[in-house]
Amino acid sequence: MANDLLYMTLKNNIMRKIYKGIYNDGEILPSERVLAQQHNMSRDTVRKALNLLEADGIIERKLGKGSVVSLRQQSYNGNLDIIALVAPAQRSFFATFIDHFQKVADQHHSLIVFIQQSEHESLDDTLFKLLLNNIHNVVIWLDYETISSHSIKRLRGLGMNIVFFDITVNSPYADCVCLDNRDAISSLYQYVSAKSNKGIAYITRENTTPSSYQEREHEFERLSPTGSIWSFPWDFKNYRANKTDKFSFEYFYQTYKPDSVICSDGDLAIALKKTLIKSNIDDILLVSLDDFEECEELGITVYKQPYNLFAQKIFACLQEQNFNHLNWKAHIYRVKGALVVR
Repeated sequence: MANDLLYMTLKNNIMRKIYKGIYNDGEILPSERVLAQQHNMSRDTVRKALNLLEADGIIERKLGKGSVVSLRQQSYNGNLDIIALVAPAQRSFFATFIDHFQKVADQHHSLIVFIQQSEHESLDDTLFKLLLNNIHNVVIWLDYETISSHSIKRLRGLGMNIVFFDITVNSPYADCVCLDNRDAISSLYQYVSAKSNKGIAYITRENTTPSSYQEREHEFERLSPTGSIWSFPWDFKNYRANKTDKFSFEYFYQTYKPDSVICSDGDLAIALKKTLIKSNIDDILLVSLDDFEECEELGITVYKQPYNLFAQKIFACLQEQNFNHLNWKAHIYRVKGALVVR
């Protein structure tokens, strides 16, 4: 038992050094003798650790060279027994997705675990910990977080199958499933254009890191080159809008008063709609992406996100990565939703 713990400890230590970039792709690891001396282990224990790394496709044993780090681009040939859903927090949007994804996973007898990223460690480190616990399938919702391309490459090479949800990442190491943002903004824009006389404004959250928000804004700019775009103050830690009353009156009544507003997401739309109602402002048509319960209660016309289709496509991506790993290629899948008029 002690030897088992020793060689697993060494295996994990080597994986950690590869993840941290201490051992880079294509680099030759220290010899068995040197590793044994460095870690105060027998060469037999070292050899067991290296055999496991070779079996997992993390290193190659080359005659005359030794053990070479070999980070693969292909996916990990595993199973879907456990899938981790990783996010900064379980927001309304992601919580709704989890419900739909759970139903799809249940049909395939997969166990779903939700991992909320700690404030005290990076998302990259959270994902690496999952690997060390033998969890190879992850669905990641970044919200306002970011992850480096180097980390994606190393996590993939160490055996992680990755699907990003609600963003687009141009990477050969991960699939991406997101809303067809162009269709969403186009549908909302066509709806308000038929009713607008004074102009259409687009409101998004400030410091929007996720690419989905960038795509939505760019589509509005394409449709309305002279249209107004406002970035709303946003408290990301507490996930709420800041100073809604001040924002509404300064921009709608003093600076620029459109008769139609397209909101980038449902949380923002709900906050603004409540301010308009509280202030007895009823001559502004407000529409939005997302269809939360409060959107219906407040009578907001929305572009409804197809959570069931997201769930099905993401699970299909993980199936492809696990069961067709030799031929798998990363793709970005954009899924259309539907306009719900209220």
